[in-house]
Amino acid sequence: MCYSNTFAQSEQVKINKDVWYNFMQAYQDLNASLFNHIHTDDVLRIPIDQNQILVGREYKDSNLNMFNLWNEHRIKQRIQFSFTNRIQKGDWAYETGVYRLTRYNGFNPEHLYGKFNVTLKRVNGTWKIYMDADTSEAATVNESDFLKAKVLQ
Repeated sequence: MCYSNTFAQSEQVKINKDVWYNFMQAYQDLNASLFNHIHTDDVLRIPIDQNQILVGREYKDSNLNMFNLWNEHRIKQRIQFSFTNRIQKGDWAYETGVYRLTRYNGFNPEHLYGKFNVTLKRVNGTWKIYMDADTSEAATVNESDFLKAKVLQ
């Protein structure tokens, strides 16, 4: 039992390194290339609030457009994640949680929250996002929800 738990924890550390820290860095630096790199080529992106599914190149191209717009407007932001579930088996992982996106508009930071679920796939030894779905659920997700889960440090 200890071996299994230790293995799972070491995979979480690798997932954090390959995916989540790069995700946060890409948002902070407005780096579309880094952001696209953490996704598989056949990624499925499901923004639930928009009732859409974006696949592969379509999603990666939309990221380039979004990040270019953020750069043009000199957006300052930070995204953080807290996890409610982290399950991993072989080259697959499934994770759910709450995100907190902070946008800095002058001296007043604005916090936006939502729930996410992702399926991760190990590709050539590196974890990548294979499926990413989220919803802002603005009326129901808040700081309390974010802090209840396990915040990624």
